[in-house]
Amino acid sequence: MEKDRGLPFHDLQASDVKAQSGTSTPVTHCVEKSQPKHPSRASLWLMKSCESWPFLYAILRERDSRRIFYFMSLNFSFMLVQFLYGIATGSLGLLSDSVHMLFDCFALGVGLSAVVMSKWPPSARFPYGYGKVDTLAGFANGVSLLIISVEIIFEAFERLLSGSKLNRIGELFIVSTLGLIVNMVGILAFDHAHHHGHGHSHSHGDHHHNENLHGIYLHILADALGSVAVVGSTVLVHFFGWSGFDPIASCIIAVLIFVSAIPLVQSTAKTLLLAVPADVEYNLRDTLAGISTLRGVVGYTVPKFWLDDTNHEKDHGHDNHHHHHAHHNHNHNHKEPSSHAQDCHNYEHSHSHSHSHSHPHSHTHEQHEHHEQPTQQVLGVIHVIASRGADLADVQCRTVNYLRERDMDIVVQVEREGEGRCWCGGGNKSLS
Repeated sequence: MEKDRGLPFHDLQASDVKAQSGTSTPVTHCVEKSQPKHPSRASLWLMKSCESWPFLYAILRERDSRRIFYFMSLNFSFMLVQFLYGIATGSLGLLSDSVHMLFDCFALGVGLSAVVMSKWPPSARFPYGYGKVDTLAGFANGVSLLIISVEIIFEAFERLLSGSKLNRIGELFIVSTLGLIVNMVGILAFDHAHHHGHGHSHSHGDHHHNENLHGIYLHILADALGSVAVVGSTVLVHFFGWSGFDPIASCIIAVLIFVSAIPLVQSTAKTLLLAVPADVEYNLRDTLAGISTLRGVVGYTVPKFWLDDTNHEKDHGHDNHHHHHAHHNHNHNHKEPSSHAQDCHNYEHSHSHSHSHSHPHSHTHEQHEHHEQPTQQVLGVIHVIASRGADLADVQCRTVNYLRERDMDIVVQVEREGEGRCWCGGGNKSLS
């Protein structure tokens, strides 16, 4: 499938991306400043008070980030209470749960930053936007859950062998019960987003967008299970007098946390490694084979593909596409005429200002999602090698149109055979 793997996508310049692809994704994946969705009076007051703090204002403006921020504040406050009572009672379950809550605060902070960053507009270095920040945060949260689980298991065995005893069981029961209530608040707050991304969603884009919230949900669920373990072990210690129930319960919960975090780590790792499903890869192989048959094309190098996981609705991009054509219908090839083909917007201007020629149902995606097998747009970059006598603009536009017909938004770089001016050196390589 691949004849050469080159540098990462972000090494390309933004001007090259816009000029060479002729597609709308790097341009239209911008952030619209939507109005806050039904904020409370307290939220409105906070937003008004922090207008001079852009990052905090951005947090309070969006429902997801606002929800994370509020729960993180509640979680951190109760974490201090749990930690102090854990020291006073000598409970491993309470101490480990408070340390876990500290990591949860960190995880919530990472997830909060990811939610805000994922809505940033594209930049010169990241022309496709910051959609994978959500996935990266989900991966980080999943890995941290695995590490915490292993640490709790080691501490549980150490406490079990040492035979440490619990003190002030009554206060321990009260604090752990309050901790369970706090975590139940978090579960109720994030349960809808968790199920929306992993149970009720019918699009891959929603799935990847919510991997961040899924990681946060798992952290809160792990905390709730830890609180259940502390409450249960406290009751058992009170009636049977054996302190070993506490580390055993902690160990069981740690195993459950570890098992629940594995699917999250696997799914986010595949996304970050640009892995695509088997059916998509099969179609990509056919598409690459078709590129080699286009007129003027002798081969290709550096094919890199990934699925669009930015959770932007397709019709949003279509509605705004016509605003950007006027800004990119000039030639970007004046510096490197042999390594970068000119923009093919003018070439296609007579066809349409939208994706309608390749997406006949593009303006009714949501109406047809439940009637047809949903397809997620493929993004990527490819270096096409043109024959020595071919017109670079013609080769590029043929390739771009061919890819568009297959719902692929690909950065197409064109170079004549034998020139080898590109960083990947594709023109000098044998393509037989």
